[in-house]
Amino acid sequence: MTLQRRPCARPPVPFSRRAAVVAALAVPSLIIGLAACGAGGTDAESTATSGATETPHGYVEGAEEATEPQLRLAAVDADDADAGGLTLVDLLTGDPVDAPTEPDGEEPAVLKESDGRFLFTADDAGVTVTDTGVWTVDHGDHNHYYRSGPSRVGTVDGDTPGHVVSNSSQVAMFFDGDGAVKVFPRQGLGDGELTEDISFDVGAHHGVAVPFAHQVLTTVPGVDDEELPGKISLYDDTGEEASDDLTGETTCPGIHGVAGLRDHVTFACGDGVLTVDDELTAAITPYPQDADGRAWSLVAGRDLVAAPFEDGGLGVLDPESGEWQIADTDAPVVSAAVAPDDSTVFAVDEDGVGYVVDAASGEVTAQRQVVDGGGDTAPSVVLTRERGYVSDPADGTVAELDVRDNLREARSIDVGGHPAAIAVTGDK
Repeated sequence: MTLQRRPCARPPVPFSRRAAVVAALAVPSLIIGLAACGAGGTDAESTATSGATETPHGYVEGAEEATEPQLRLAAVDADDADAGGLTLVDLLTGDPVDAPTEPDGEEPAVLKESDGRFLFTADDAGVTVTDTGVWTVDHGDHNHYYRSGPSRVGTVDGDTPGHVVSNSSQVAMFFDGDGAVKVFPRQGLGDGELTEDISFDVGAHHGVAVPFAHQVLTTVPGVDDEELPGKISLYDDTGEEASDDLTGETTCPGIHGVAGLRDHVTFACGDGVLTVDDELTAAITPYPQDADGRAWSLVAGRDLVAAPFEDGGLGVLDPESGEWQIADTDAPVVSAAVAPDDSTVFAVDEDGVGYVVDAASGEVTAQRQVVDGGGDTAPSVVLTRERGYVSDPADGTVAELDVRDNLREARSIDVGGHPAAIAVTGDK
């Protein structure tokens, strides 16, 4: 199988180590992680057939129901611009899954977000949405697990796509070239539709928009020649500015990095993390005194956020209490992920060393070499309920690791190419 991928977008800051670290963190952690930014199935999906007595409870048209989560590994190639550069693997069987093909592009795609079902990849002209065909619907006291064929939902054209952030009900796309914000209902994506809920412009800059509490939090351009935004604003569900509803400290210089949690949104700033709670009150939590530089990216858990520091080490912040836990690393972290239950953080540094961190204490409970470091393309990590995954761009493989057993390698998955960004879908 062949993967494609291109280096992730970097903040416009001219220093080599920082740029290298941010390049890997921009995706994924995206890788991902970005995972807790959205819940796989929506309430609308789970109730779409309510009242239809002739259909079984939890029925989803066109999908096959299973008895366990249907997990698929997605990998985006660093270099291949053909057919979108996406590879899918069924993690239950290890077999390849036919991924939707894309028209050949001039540049490899970048994975901007993965939310448990959908992938959002981008080139310079637009954002492509792919339904990986596996998801879980939470009914409170039980879950329903579904699988179908992967499909291409569509592409949203725009000038220099930036960040994409998804939650359980909406997806917000930010376009750096003109500052356009476009918000889509997540339920529609499952129906193969891309119809805007909200759209507005805030002015060109390297920014981000986050759907939150039926409104949208977004960065706004800095003053003079500032390269990064230093303030956030609030827009309502009609696309009108509603900043009077946002209270507290909304100014934070050098914003780059965001994480959407259950009840909070956090932004990484030059001197701390800007947090907005579900009452739309904003506050700054300074970086701890022993932090080795600022964070350029944030990784979402359920209620906790991980913050890799630019010169080494990893912080875990509880936005509710404002308390930090710090884990030491031997080199700067290039990718990190938080477990779905907030118990653990899995990270890999620029030398290829993996770390398992107890989120409650900051203690490193496991550490070992998991991939060769120092390559042109940084590895990416994902953490599910049962396993951790790390890509090896040089070998074209993804290692499945047991994070409870000293990062023991359970299996190696051959995906081909140069897998930069990876994601696992189907478990939420």
